[in-house]
Amino acid sequence: MAEQKAVGRKRLDTAFAKSRLNPRFFSRPAAFPRRFNTLRATAGDTVDPACCLSPEISAGAREIRWFKGTDCVKVSPITVESGSKGRVAFDNVSLTLDDVKVTDSGQYRCEMLGEKKEALFIVHLHVSEFRLVSRSEDVGEPSFIAAYCVYCKSFPDFGPHVFCGHDVTLPCYLSPETSAVAMEISWFKGTDCIYLYLNGQVTVGRGYEGRVSMLTEDLQRGNVSLSLRDVHRSDYGEYWCEVTHGGQTMQNDGVHLKAFKLSSHPKRSFSDSVPQVRTVHAWAGDDVTLPSLLFPETSAVSMEIRWFKGTDCIYLYQNGQVTKGRGYEGRVSMFTDELEYGNVSLKLEDVQDSDGGEYRCEVACGKDKLENNFHLHVSELKLVYRSEDVGKTFESLLIRFENKQTVLPLHETLAFLGHDVTLPCYLSPETSAVAMEIRWFKGTDCIYLYLNGQVTEGRGYEGRVDMLTHQLQKGNVSLNLSDVQWSDDGEYRCEVTCGEKMVDASFYISVIELQAGRVRVETQEERKRRASDSSDHRPKEPEKPGRRWSYEMLPPEL
Repeated sequence: MAEQKAVGRKRLDTAFAKSRLNPRFFSRPAAFPRRFNTLRATAGDTVDPACCLSPEISAGAREIRWFKGTDCVKVSPITVESGSKGRVAFDNVSLTLDDVKVTDSGQYRCEMLGEKKEALFIVHLHVSEFRLVSRSEDVGEPSFIAAYCVYCKSFPDFGPHVFCGHDVTLPCYLSPETSAVAMEISWFKGTDCIYLYLNGQVTVGRGYEGRVSMLTEDLQRGNVSLSLRDVHRSDYGEYWCEVTHGGQTMQNDGVHLKAFKLSSHPKRSFSDSVPQVRTVHAWAGDDVTLPSLLFPETSAVSMEIRWFKGTDCIYLYQNGQVTKGRGYEGRVSMFTDELEYGNVSLKLEDVQDSDGGEYRCEVACGKDKLENNFHLHVSELKLVYRSEDVGKTFESLLIRFENKQTVLPLHETLAFLGHDVTLPCYLSPETSAVAMEIRWFKGTDCIYLYLNGQVTEGRGYEGRVDMLTHQLQKGNVSLNLSDVQWSDDGEYRCEVTCGEKMVDASFYISVIELQAGRVRVETQEERKRRASDSSDHRPKEPEKPGRRWSYEMLPPEL
């Protein structure tokens, strides 16, 4: 027994030293720089190591040949399409292997014959008798292994979400169903081995003692899933399972263990590009919703939910009961019928000037506590995108998203290259903007400034931007942009300042071009070329004190 434990510890130490940075690769198209890849498949699968040529390579290509070792297994001619200005027609240049067998393992080479012979890329096909899948229903099902499936990922996005303090299972199954009792099974977090099953003995990595296990009685059915108890915040991340048997080693695609989050947008989680404190604009007398949603969608019915203004709790949901803070009776509520969808948003009715300030949502589940922070900006004025919306309440401008959440979308406009476009923007209620300060931004650059009756245009926009100043009396602060260029594509913002009050709205212009009756957009290559050719390095205007992004004008991520 002592000898077995020593062997197990030695194998664990060896496993600890293994790197899992590149666990699995599918072959890439030839346009990519990597020219040697490993493609893993299971007996019975269909494998397609695709051959995709870059324009530079395809221009001189006349024939594609596939080799296994030194044997040519497929020849595909390439012809030039008539009237296509050099475009080539590909007649099934990929190699498809149906019902692969272990004997199909080996090195495959794709060569292009034209003015000269060129080896495009090499694929090493490894066919195993079994593979690892993440769903029990996939056990025994053949797969289509395409060369372009996941070549751009090191770690998959697949994986469960879990609250701290809860238990979770990282799923993994042998396919076809095969007993794993006599196999070696290793589970890794990143590069660290946290669990090793070998010769019926188990060794657990440091920090996971008593928290990780496998259902050994299910090994007979090929279930090698790992159970993780009492999840810590440090447990979030990528996990890998490796199974070794008879000289063959297989790895799963990985499992990404993730934390639940509170998001202010449906189907959007926090990211570095989204501020931690969201600004919400409201107008005196209107109703406003501070949107807060569990991501991914999960029921909040059994959770404890608290809303704070500053340090004062103004709303408490606990065990199905609601308590409202002093001064907010009858004015705050939650969409309790939508708690099962993870909607913990707060609705504040009849907004007053004193309601402006910092708000915080706290959701407690087990040992976990999630937070979402807001800054409520109350103003007498707002900006709307349509003249017919002037004078309407904020709530009447909101839209329903999937009959659950409420958001006000950013205004997106399609603009034709070389034509003129207007970004519509109006003060509501109708108020004269003649004495106000009006700024229009493209990104962070101020491209138009109206101040004290004087107009200043940003560099590169001289003679191309203007407002209908005679319409300012009616609160029309729309911006006209002439002779639209590719560089005009992007996000715009209008800021209107009156005294200490400021309101803003966001817009997006998508530039398109009509060619022979077809719509065309600027390609990534053209965009990069234009950026590199541009010598316009105009200085950005310093951030204006008090400027805030209007969260309510951000678009939902669909």
